[in-house]
Amino acid sequence: MLNIEVWAVPGLFIFLFLGFWFLIRGAYFSLFALLVISFGMNAFTALAGTLWFPYKVVMIPIILFTIFRLNWSSASPMISPYYGLLILSVGVAWVTGPAMPGATFLQGPVMRPLVQLYTYAGMALMIPFILFVISNQFQLEKSLRFYFRLSEIIIAIGLLHLIFLILGLEFIPILRPGGEHSQMAAFGYEDTVINRIYGISGEPKTLATFILPYIFISTYNFLERNYNINKAYHLSFIAISTIVMIYTFSSALLMSAAIALPVISYFFRHRIQKSVLNFAFLIGFVVIIFGQVGAAFLGTPEKENYFEETQKEYSWSDILYERSFGRVEEEAEERFEMVALNYISKEQPGYLVTGFGLGMYNYHLPLPRHGRGVEPIDSGWVVILMDLGILGLLFFLFLLNNISKLRNFNKHYNNIYLNSYLIGAIVAFLAHIGNNALYQIFLFLGLALAAYNIMLRELNTGTNEQ
Repeated sequence: MLNIEVWAVPGLFIFLFLGFWFLIRGAYFSLFALLVISFGMNAFTALAGTLWFPYKVVMIPIILFTIFRLNWSSASPMISPYYGLLILSVGVAWVTGPAMPGATFLQGPVMRPLVQLYTYAGMALMIPFILFVISNQFQLEKSLRFYFRLSEIIIAIGLLHLIFLILGLEFIPILRPGGEHSQMAAFGYEDTVINRIYGISGEPKTLATFILPYIFISTYNFLERNYNINKAYHLSFIAISTIVMIYTFSSALLMSAAIALPVISYFFRHRIQKSVLNFAFLIGFVVIIFGQVGAAFLGTPEKENYFEETQKEYSWSDILYERSFGRVEEEAEERFEMVALNYISKEQPGYLVTGFGLGMYNYHLPLPRHGRGVEPIDSGWVVILMDLGILGLLFFLFLLNNISKLRNFNKHYNNIYLNSYLIGAIVAFLAHIGNNALYQIFLFLGLALAAYNIMLRELNTGTNEQ
């Protein structure tokens, strides 16, 4: 198998080279595609002052191109307040930050806000870049095809990882720069060990976060009979992606999926009602397939010490519940999210409005520290509150309100591409509850705005011709 430790740094340089190569050649759609797949390939990571992932290096040429070549400040007026909010947050971080050294220069209290500014601002700068790349119907349709293909590469590697586990074979380890590498990800359940899959995404929750919007977007397109290659292929990857996502056993993303199912069904009920039988068939199909694979997976005897033999047969549904809602019930008071919320609301309520500043909760909260910094908070919305305060949460509510307006606008036209990307954006908001899905919020918002702009131009052209 691939020695990820040897290829991690060269892999990052390959992403960086390809990013600038596509930019120089004017292959902007290829650069967009490279960014999309890079979000699912966090196995390639390195510690150089801060953690570097493929998407962070691919964002470098995109940010430079957007700032110096595009009218990024007016490409999407709804994003303009966000930049002001980030500048305010950096100011708060520098004025109120504690005088203490970081583990490295870039992790210190002076530089860390700028490191986080790169990520926060870069996510928003994706929107004007996407609007530039996707400006006509052909490119819009191509974007959905590419999203499916690129996502399916990451999903297929996740499926391969699952097969390796079932056969008791070693897969690539989880690379932890500056820390101990992990040959596998697993959790204990009663007297057995359950392995988790992470593919080439670095962590199980990262893989689950990447896959979750695909499942809902693909399901919606199946119901609309906008098949991905053909009906059989489309149906197969809905089942495969669901199985792979579930076998990450990411408690946060499993809960997000459980919330997203009724939310998306309700918001797009005007479309699902017309395909209620197909929708019911899809749910039943996935459950049956998953049950069969689950029985094989959980029944695997001990191989290579990956599994412990047990006389008791476990139900995958029981394990699924225990890993999601059951885990939250047991660990609620001990989770870093609860520590953070209690601290900012009871110990430092003055920071509730603005937050501690970008990345500065590391130096305020009583969280464990180690050589690579501090243990991160998983919940994206808790991090937004820590970094940007209530002002940040209000801004994202403003974005969500605009997504709702786009949904209402499209009720009359039912543009499949706009609905697909709106579904992706809504699922991203829900995925951000338990893990960092900020990139998906801006990615799908940009794609939705591109679809909306193309629709408006076509409608205006049609009106003028009449």
